[in-house]
Amino acid sequence: SKFGENGEILTNGGRVLGVTALGKTLQEARKNAYEAVDWVEFDNKYYRHDIGKAIDEA
Repeated sequence: SKFGENGEILTNGGRVLGVTALGKTLQEARKNAYEAVDWVEFDNKYYRHDIGKAIDEA
């Protein structure tokens, strides 16, 4: 990853960033993290949808 001429972040694949969030409960933190993921925009964005899900369902 690097910055482009206009300050945009450029990537050529692989893991490019991590998103974390806080909440009063695990469920709230998970919800907040996935809301933060929506702020990130780039072509072919892929992210896992199952982080913390097993704990939510336990």
